[in-house]
Amino acid sequence: MQKSPDRHTFLRCLRPLLLLLSVWYSSATRLHAQAEFEQRLTLDQIQALMNEGIFQPDLRKQALAWYHWAIYDETQTGISDSAFQYLAKSMDRFGKAKDSLGFYRAGMDLADRLAERGFSDEAIRMHQAALGYFQRSNNLYLETHTLARLSKIYLANGNADLALIAKRKFVDKNKVLKDSVLEVKLLMDEAMQSFYQKKYSNARYTASRALRLAEQCNYTYLANDARTAIGRFCVLEGDFKTAIFFLKKAEAEAQRANEPQRHDIYHYLSKAYAALDSIPLAYEYGLRYGELTDTLLKREKEMTLQRLALQFDTRQKRAQIQSLEQEKRAVESRAQGHRLTAAALAVALLAVSLAMFFIIRDYRHRLHTDRVIASQNEELNKRIIRELEDSLQIETMRSMLAGQEGERRRIAQDLHDSVGGMLAATRIQVESVLAKYAQLSNNADLVKVKALLDDTVSETRNIARNMQPGALMEFGLAKAVQDLTSRIYGESAPNITFEHFGDTREIDQTVALNSYRIIQELIQNSLKYAKSKEILVQITRTEGQLALLVEDDGIGYDPATVRKGMGTDNVANRIQFLRGELNIQTAPGKGVSTLVTIPLEHQGKP
Repeated sequence: MQKSPDRHTFLRCLRPLLLLLSVWYSSATRLHAQAEFEQRLTLDQIQALMNEGIFQPDLRKQALAWYHWAIYDETQTGISDSAFQYLAKSMDRFGKAKDSLGFYRAGMDLADRLAERGFSDEAIRMHQAALGYFQRSNNLYLETHTLARLSKIYLANGNADLALIAKRKFVDKNKVLKDSVLEVKLLMDEAMQSFYQKKYSNARYTASRALRLAEQCNYTYLANDARTAIGRFCVLEGDFKTAIFFLKKAEAEAQRANEPQRHDIYHYLSKAYAALDSIPLAYEYGLRYGELTDTLLKREKEMTLQRLALQFDTRQKRAQIQSLEQEKRAVESRAQGHRLTAAALAVALLAVSLAMFFIIRDYRHRLHTDRVIASQNEELNKRIIRELEDSLQIETMRSMLAGQEGERRRIAQDLHDSVGGMLAATRIQVESVLAKYAQLSNNADLVKVKALLDDTVSETRNIARNMQPGALMEFGLAKAVQDLTSRIYGESAPNITFEHFGDTREIDQTVALNSYRIIQELIQNSLKYAKSKEILVQITRTEGQLALLVEDDGIGYDPATVRKGMGTDNVANRIQFLRGELNIQTAPGKGVSTLVTIPLEHQGKP
């Protein structure tokens, strides 16, 4: 009789624990789902996720892939048209997968882009629907973010009262959430609203508050976004020196992180310098702005081609499945026909007619199949021949370049061991004679001979070093190029500035050596023909690419009238061997800018 109360007591104690575990599990599930949206995937990861979603099939994975593709495309290119379409596809698949959290989470981002295109009423309706769901599911994080976005749309739509109500609710919720990133973004939205109303002083003040908060919280990207905005507002106010101060800081941080913000930074720096009559700097940043615009458009084109290739591959596989199903149905149909034929053996004429029909059809099918196979074999043979020709050309180029480097090593070794040794011995002998006969130390001819001999030893050492750079083998590409540029000096020599970004020490030796020779040849061309006062040499290493830049402020030339020489052909052969690209910008009186880009994923491959 005493066991029953104990059992009830135990159950009463267990009930709160079960409730706590339920709440913890629900919170952990929401955090996991939120992390799926907040993380930033690479293009390869997005394509892998899309492939998994298509071939499993899994609608939720497809929806996530479209969502991340939208964010990636917009972030990398600054173009939101494709992002608008991808978010709509993401919502569609989340809805079909019955994933309400994903549906409303993607809807928030789609609503923001609708508001940007002037569809404020539809955007507000979508945000209110999402807000109701997040309130019902006790998702404080997304509820707070939705209120902040609603406040922004109301403000942009001219409804200050509703904007203030939404902002007060957001502030109350954020006291619990304490999301400083959201506060920074809200301040930037207010700054942009002032900008749209042409209240540039208010916009500048609000952006400065956002900058201080972002710097306090170490949000590098948001802080740089605020610096760019402040520089933009200063340009519009006419405070060009302050604009240049903030934009230069933003440029330095954007170059370090390789951020797409550089596009706007270059644009407004060009306008600020132009307003201050600094025409060379305005032209330089205008040129960078144009080049970066081309790069972003090229990147957008590449991503579109990859997406189309993936979609084509998917349609192809679906077509194969449909073809197999049709073949299955055809086989079943023939089997049924055979059964009917067996049942109708008494009707001989009909049986013969059916047999002739199938024989003729099969014969035509075999003829068609043979033609298709022959066409495919012909195409395959042509592709093999092209690949063999390309391989032979690359191997010939490899042998030629290897022969050149071998000859350079031999000549450098001969200069160092033979000519250098003889010159050194001669120099020692001259110094010995001067020491032995002190009265000769004042002989002007002998002093000139000694000075000429010292210059010859130095020049021989420089020639040997240029033909076989030891710094390249020991310290890497950047150190070798720095050593090369430091050895060019004199009253008539131009001022050479060398810059490098990224780690170049781990680059494949073949790529490094050919890159060194390319830069060496480009510098020699500038020294011979450009008549320049300044030369810029820049090496930039990114994740999958090596960029070599040589610029001068010389006389330039007309590419249509200048004949290519052996040096130019040598550069072109090395670039083709490395599977790189060459871009030359020049005109008479405009200097020469030569950019070589080399894909590092192919290094070391034939």
